[in-house]
Amino acid sequence: MIDVSDARRGLLKFVPPIFLRVPVLLIDSTQYLADLRKILPAARIAMLSSEPTPAIKKICDECRADLIDELPNEQKIFELIIARDVLTTGEDFYATLLKLNLLLKDSGALLTEFFNVRSIGVLERLRRGKFCNNEQRFWAKADVVKLLVDATYKEIRFLPGERENFPADDWINFGFDNFSDDLTTKIWLVKACKCTAEVAALKEIFTPEVRAELSRLLHRIEYDIDVEENFRRLDDLCAREGIFDDYLRDFTDQVVVHASAKEKIFSRERPQN
Repeated sequence: MIDVSDARRGLLKFVPPIFLRVPVLLIDSTQYLADLRKILPAARIAMLSSEPTPAIKKICDECRADLIDELPNEQKIFELIIARDVLTTGEDFYATLLKLNLLLKDSGALLTEFFNVRSIGVLERLRRGKFCNNEQRFWAKADVVKLLVDATYKEIRFLPGERENFPADDWINFGFDNFSDDLTTKIWLVKACKCTAEVAALKEIFTPEVRAELSRLLHRIEYDIDVEENFRRLDDLCAREGIFDDYLRDFTDQVVVHASAKEKIFSRERPQN
């Protein structure tokens, strides 16, 4: 087995070793390419670079990555997108995050990072009257969570990246909260999943067409539309596709809103699969 412990640095801390041909997109994150190839030896990696220099072309060749010049138009094609600077440069962050979300498969995730506006280094400069005037955007964790949720990401996880070399005691005494060592973290690493783990697992078992039909039938039953006929169709679908009771119950919990409808669906006698 390949030892990838030294390769899992920065955003790659979120990436477990996988030996399948998972589709991955890197956006201006060339510094991760060589180590990513060690962690994902069989992955199909695409590299989008705003400046495809000869050096970048060389490392793409060495790491068996396809160099591309624009984002694909298709949807749901990548399991993983690494875009280090998506929250630090640019203007319409929401539109960019939403576009990347559409490129992710249901089980996929976006990895990125941001400069922490609450870090001691920033606060010290503000106390001395020095304001950040560069082009890089600074964020608070709460604002990043709101932005990602608005862009329809479901599960968000943070890890500390670069840390400050200053103690937080003075700022805590000033009344600043230091939850999760926020004051001493200069850069936060972010993993934003398209779906919750539970929903992603549900979506991996059956095809989109089967899930769409199942959802349609459950909603019709929920709202009392041709109930007996749709119960019959639900039974036929479960028998034909091998939809087992535990899956049906979990799926119902995700798509059916009213508790009374859930009870109605599972209180009756159903044919055994």
